Amino acid sequence: MRKLLIALAVIVGMVVVAVAALPFVLTGDFIAQRITAAVKERTGRDLDLRIASVSLFPRLKAAVASAALSDVPGSGRPPMVEVGNAELELPLWPLLHGTVELERLHVDGLRANLVVDAGGRGNWDFGGQGAGKGNEPAGPQGQKPQELPDLRLGDVRIGNVAAGYTDQRSGQSIALSDGSLVVAMPDLDTPAHIEGHAAVNGRALTLTAQVDSPRALAAGKPTAARGRLASDLFEVKLDAKPEADGRTGGPLSASVPDVTALAAWLGVPNAGTLPVRTVHLTGKAGLGGPQASLDDFNLALDDVKASGAVSADWSGKVPAVTLRASVDPIDLDRFLPAPAPAAPAQGPAPGSADAGWSDEPIDVSPLRRLNLDAVVDSKGTRIRGIGIGPTRTTIILRDGVLAVDVPDLPAFGGHTGSGLRVDATKQPASYALKMTANGLQAEQVLATFAGTNVIRGTTALDIDVTSAGGSQKALVSALMGTAHILFRDGALRGINIAAILRDPVAAATGQMQAAARETDFAEFGGNFRLDHGVARTGDLRMLAPIFRVEGQGTVSLPDRRLDLRLEPTVTSSLKGQGGQFQQAGVTVPVLVTGSFGAPSIQPDFSGVALSAIKDPAKAAEAVRRLKEGASPADILGGVLGSGNSGKADKPAGNLPLPIPGGQLPPALKDLFGR
Repeated sequence: MRKLLIALAVIVGMVVVAVAALPFVLTGDFIAQRITAAVKERTGRDLDLRIASVSLFPRLKAAVASAALSDVPGSGRPPMVEVGNAELELPLWPLLHGTVELERLHVDGLRANLVVDAGGRGNWDFGGQGAGKGNEPAGPQGQKPQELPDLRLGDVRIGNVAAGYTDQRSGQSIALSDGSLVVAMPDLDTPAHIEGHAAVNGRALTLTAQVDSPRALAAGKPTAARGRLASDLFEVKLDAKPEADGRTGGPLSASVPDVTALAAWLGVPNAGTLPVRTVHLTGKAGLGGPQASLDDFNLALDDVKASGAVSADWSGKVPAVTLRASVDPIDLDRFLPAPAPAAPAQGPAPGSADAGWSDEPIDVSPLRRLNLDAVVDSKGTRIRGIGIGPTRTTIILRDGVLAVDVPDLPAFGGHTGSGLRVDATKQPASYALKMTANGLQAEQVLATFAGTNVIRGTTALDIDVTSAGGSQKALVSALMGTAHILFRDGALRGINIAAILRDPVAAATGQMQAAARETDFAEFGGNFRLDHGVARTGDLRMLAPIFRVEGQGTVSLPDRRLDLRLEPTVTSSLKGQGGQFQQAGVTVPVLVTGSFGAPSIQPDFSGVALSAIKDPAKAAEAVRRLKEGASPADILGGVLGSGNSGKADKPAGNLPLPIPGGQLPPALKDLFGR
């Protein structure tokens, strides 16, 4: 027994000595070093912490002289967060039992410098900078959230707050000054009151909020909550109460009577060009656990109205959003930039058919930060004077893979169906597009998307393509797949193939008279195979009333250029089409070349000559007449079998083709030795 008492006395003595030594061991410098090391491990940033004093008994008291957390390493910017004088006081004994009784917290001087760099990364993003647990992935979906310690707040005041926010991508800048925040929360089971005031870019901003049971709110259980955030330019209000389904819910409203003024206040560049002037939102908000919702919402952007329900769940690795919405008819032109004014010809203007593809990187990283399940019913859309819809769009974004399906979209006088897949888990991202269409008005489609009206008629198409790349140019250059395009009951503008077949001599010598330069057809189209952005076809066909056309060639999407050769063949008499024509096995090929915006459609008379000399008798006759002094035009007329041979009795109605100076092409001059 005596030895036991001695042992107990020794243990008690050691505890007393340890407690007595704590104030000497746990000095301000010692605590600051431990905290600084932990911050460096978790964030990769440097923390300059200076503790003026610290005491443990009978309560923990600490006075911080200053603290500063560095910005992104190598940025050269000032600290991201700076704290001036701060005083903290809480009883030690409740802390040992898991209860945090923060009796007093006063902070005088808090400054934050928040920056989004040109790459879109905020300086508050610590991902990949530390080596500790702060970089570990979030727990599995559905994991039970960690319970909060018992928290009691007494006198909590934060004053003299200043903050700056700069977005280097857009130039947006926000400055907050004279900020203050007062929090009163005796414990987690009694109402908490929050009041805040600040000047943001020179305008007053106020926050008031009350939560009846902070513990219930933190645990996702129902409780009453009220709040208001407002300035003279906007107001957001919430009045929520416990509901029978175990959630906290109630009306939410947001109103912005002058969007332009609000955007200018918040430093948004070119605020005056925003297409929306007013915003009004109402709905029934709900909060329970790691979920929030807004049911029966009504959103009005000026006269554009939408309704539906949206919910969010952040219990998984990334937030998940579900949206069901209906949008009234909308004119999208108000949201699009105005067409650029015409400028002197100094190369293609941006956005024109020949402007080229952009090298600007496409950032798909947001697709990895959110899961989305959305169904949007549109009652109709109008864009660039074209009516589209009504339609239903389904959007599924899960684990970085986006799927957009529009099964039936009335547009351009017909109907289309399309499905787009984007896999953002790959580097670079991969894309797949399947699209079918029928009855589209080709003239409207080409004018809208290609800046040309070279073809009119109804269109049917079937496209199945894939690509991968990090920019618009890279995507177009990597296109692979197939496309079938067919135009019906229309016309090819820029050339009159029937007139050329009727009188190739007049076409070659520029003697045709004014006529509509169009080639009517019943069908025109073919199959294309895309290989790295170049579409090749060998079965291009045109069915016209008096001739047939077969063709082949390429369409280079990266270069936005055409290189097609069409070979028409007469199938019946051209009588009634401006004259008589004896075919004699001769065709006049047509070359469609040049850029998308200004394609050149020209007859290929060198091809005519090569075809004509296949008839030895006519070739010999041409040489004899040439020696006798006949003109190349007369000789060409004889070779081709034209009955007119340049005579003036040709009926009017044929527009001269663009042959420079009305002269024979060099190939024909070479053929006749002139």
